[in-house]
Amino acid sequence: MKSVEYSNEQLTYKMSGNTKGKLLAMILLGVISTVLSFFVLHEPSRSGHSNAGWSVLLIGVFLALGVSIAGLFFTAISHITGSKWSITVRRLAEAFSKFLPVGIVLLAVIVFFGVHDLYEWSHTEVVAKDHLLQHKSGWLNVPFFPIRLLVITGIWFFFGHLFLKNSVSQDESKDINLSLKNNGLSAKFILVFALTFSIVAYDLLMSLTPHWFSTMWAVYIFAGIYQSTFAVMLILIYHLKKNGYYGDAVNENHIHDLAKFMMSFCIFWAYVGFSQFMLIWYANMPEETFWFEQRLIGGWAPISYAIPFIKFVIPFLLLVNRPNKRNIDFLVKVSSWILFTEFVELFWIVFPSNYETFSMTSMVLAFGGTIGVMGLFGFMVLKGLEKYKLIPVGDPRLEDCLHHHQ
Repeated sequence: MKSVEYSNEQLTYKMSGNTKGKLLAMILLGVISTVLSFFVLHEPSRSGHSNAGWSVLLIGVFLALGVSIAGLFFTAISHITGSKWSITVRRLAEAFSKFLPVGIVLLAVIVFFGVHDLYEWSHTEVVAKDHLLQHKSGWLNVPFFPIRLLVITGIWFFFGHLFLKNSVSQDESKDINLSLKNNGLSAKFILVFALTFSIVAYDLLMSLTPHWFSTMWAVYIFAGIYQSTFAVMLILIYHLKKNGYYGDAVNENHIHDLAKFMMSFCIFWAYVGFSQFMLIWYANMPEETFWFEQRLIGGWAPISYAIPFIKFVIPFLLLVNRPNKRNIDFLVKVSSWILFTEFVELFWIVFPSNYETFSMTSMVLAFGGTIGVMGLFGFMVLKGLEKYKLIPVGDPRLEDCLHHHQ
């Protein structure tokens, strides 16, 4: 069996000035783009009382929060299944929770200050004239809407803190009971995640068009977010290995498995997306079809037709080849593409809900805003990794992971 080599220095991360500068530049771009969007974008909204700046901010915050909590889901699945291959990359997923405090603050800004610009159901005069919204007002109302979202994200932070605390404590103590604690925690978290992620997906995205509904929505959104989570993990692994970290602790086999998951959820996203569209198209009920019709007029049609190709066909063809899934230099490009396509999809979900006409200016500013939030995500995660070993050195099954597929 081949020996696995890595030093203590290769497991102790220190963010370089160059990396910090790039991330701060991304954050600055995001701030400028978001601020500009509040003053530059004046497209007429469907409701007549929307500011596009909040839509720009919502896209970036939802993507970053989604990746953060999906990283915890990956951690929980790894624990509860007794996964050995994922141990060395698990610390990276655990560190995604470091964005949650900042993400919760940004979400609070959106749901307290932007709710009336984003969600037509938040206006009492609109609800008073709409029989359907009156029936939904028990759920879609202020203050219940912002309160439950902040409670949910607070629960996410609580679980993230416990996962990371137990894992890091085990680095020193080597106590197997901490693994058992995280196993039990994982069982609870997976149930909580299924419920809370669904609520957040329905609340933040589907309720932008409160008359529309889809029972497949939460799974559809999860598929795209989870695929993006593997993309972010591969980008960060590329960064760490390029800068001399990990040594042999993360090898081609670990990278290959992450890429296989990324490809799997590319297929799963296409399956769920097609199933959702096909059922709505075949039933041809006006209360369901109008959501897609909004995205086929006003300049939105090219994006609607492009999404299946850019988000499924292209990544699938790039990842179907085995050597490509083992080449981290190639995968970082595919991962960046996948993150871009996730942005395009979120833009396609959020903006047509409030704006009839497509605007390239809106898309460019929204992309800049999303880059900023993801830059903040990367900064918080990498700063968090400076405090711990890059792999869970105290995990009793670490040796099995180090010799993965050898």
